[in-house]
Amino acid sequence: MKKLSILIGMVMVSTTLLSFSDKNECIISMDDNGEFFTLSEVSCLFEDVLSDDQQAGNLSLEEIKVVEPNEEEEIILDFNTAAYLPIGFNAYTPIKLNLDNIVVEEMEEEITLDFNTAEYLPIGFNAYAGMKLNLDDIVLEEVEEEIVLDFNTAEYLPIGFNAYAGKQLNLNDIVLVEIEEEIVLDFNTAEYLPIGFNAYAGKALDLNDIKVEEVEEEIELGKDLRNYLPKGFNVFAK
Repeated sequence: MKKLSILIGMVMVSTTLLSFSDKNECIISMDDNGEFFTLSEVSCLFEDVLSDDQQAGNLSLEEIKVVEPNEEEEIILDFNTAAYLPIGFNAYTPIKLNLDNIVVEEMEEEITLDFNTAEYLPIGFNAYAGMKLNLDDIVLEEVEEEIVLDFNTAEYLPIGFNAYAGKQLNLNDIVLVEIEEEIVLDFNTAEYLPIGFNAYAGKALDLNDIKVEEVEEEIELGKDLRNYLPKGFNVFAK
């Protein structure tokens, strides 16, 4: 309660002191506990603070002095920067980036293994053997995927539409082209064939050498065949 009454008194005294234009020198003293000795010393402290705040609020721009340094501070580096810059580099030249002037280099990092890989590979293994790509060795498989529609397609097609109409295959329309491909072997085939072997020998066809054998096979049609023949039909009659 005592501190509250002191605080109210300080505010009242400070308001009264602001009405005067003169400013007296303020001397502040404190005891060992950090408290002011008298109420006048407390009022003097508030008077100085409020007076300085009022002067700062009424300060004009013309009264503000800007202090400019006489020289720009020079930063001294203890190494030669040219050693880390491109040849002919100029920091004041405008930078124009041209993508065509950029050279991209792909660097293959060499991997060093701390063991002998030959111990883990087959005898005579060559990592670079057979690396030539042969397009004829590539097998292409066409997979026909069945498309399932979740609606009735007949509603969107003409009446009587048949997707299979006109698809009858006529073998006479198919043109067969026989292409004789020359096979080149990279070894001498004579070493693997009998002596005097001739691949073209015996290719002359003689029809007299062909033997034709007629085989009569008995066919059993059953008794129901009479229902499809005329009355009194005799197959042996002349």
